[in-house]
Amino acid sequence: MAIYQPVNEQLGYCFHPPTAEHSLGYPQLDVVIRPTPTGKHFDPESFTCLVAAPNGWTRLRIVHPWAQENTYRVCAGEIVIEDARPEQVKAFTFGGALQIDSDERRTICQLTSPTPLLEHSRRGLSLEEHLIEEVAILFAQRRAVQDDDVFDRRLAAADPLWLYRACLVALDEKFAHFPVNDDVHRRFKQFLCVATQPLTDEVVPTLAELL
Repeated sequence: MAIYQPVNEQLGYCFHPPTAEHSLGYPQLDVVIRPTPTGKHFDPESFTCLVAAPNGWTRLRIVHPWAQENTYRVCAGEIVIEDARPEQVKAFTFGGALQIDSDERRTICQLTSPTPLLEHSRRGLSLEEHLIEEVAILFAQRRAVQDDDVFDRRLAAADPLWLYRACLVALDEKFAHFPVNDDVHRRFKQFLCVATQPLTDEVVPTLAELL
């Protein structure tokens, strides 16, 4: 069961601080969509993510006011927050739970996840951006060896925590013998080593078993 932390309604969006369990990324994202921009900060006009559907997943775009369902199971994929200009804030999730609260004043979207929510970097290849890119490659490889509809159904059904762990293990194996020629790859290998260390005694499903 997702535990939602209080929303700071004065902001347009907010990534909650990392927890001790996940120093990378964030455990929760809040987005506040108002009928009229405040002009004081980034003013979201829409929040878009992938959510589970009967035959896989569908792209959900939330605007104000919101009169549809107020809870959704979010699938692994891109998150886009967009304002009226339009400028975008993008992130990646391995999946989670979305709660929506809407009245005449505003629509609040709260996304929580047991795995890190990774914000796309605007300044080069950050550790988060590197992980997002490598996970995208893993997903593309799994999609390439099966029918798209089958892959989409498996992606939608995948447990976020096991999916995240399976990706970490797969990447740790991939980069185990990767030559380190720069700080970017050195930092990434170190992250993978530390992140997979607690999984040594866990029976982590392979990515092929999940996707």
